[in-house]
Amino acid sequence: MNSVNLIGRITRDPELRTSSNGKSFVAFTVAVSEYSGGNQYTQFIPCFAWEKNAENMVKYVKKGAQLGVTGSINVRQTKDGNEVRSIVSINAQRVEFLGSASGASSSNSSVQTNQTSANDSSFANYDFGNEQPTNNNIDVDNDAILFED
Repeated sequence: MNSVNLIGRITRDPELRTSSNGKSFVAFTVAVSEYSGGNQYTQFIPCFAWEKNAENMVKYVKKGAQLGVTGSINVRQTKDGNEVRSIVSINAQRVEFLGSASGASSSNSSVQTNQTSANDSSFANYDFGNEQPTNNNIDVDNDAILFED
């Protein structure tokens, strides 16, 4: 089973983009804090939301807003010279808006969107070796936003 749930704050205002096959998406980063040994550590997790999720994020989410993200982990490898690098991101199937950038809860308990199927919300059509590629024809090098803040 490939499933992940995150709660964190979005690091910048979402920007709607369109993939080479016409699907709308948002590439965003969620800052997730954890505590260990009395210290706080923050992980910055790159995520992708598709179509209706992406459109709703652009309408309702601003930098600093708290989000709940449910999705699957996507790992791809790139080769830079002799070095092989793994890139991990989250393919968000559900995004729940938990609070505003100021940390105050919205008057509605939450706004939720769901994508229709896992096949429609797949991340990209990478060469995974023996694994089956997904059906989404995204050229990440040309279509995706890099996770820079």
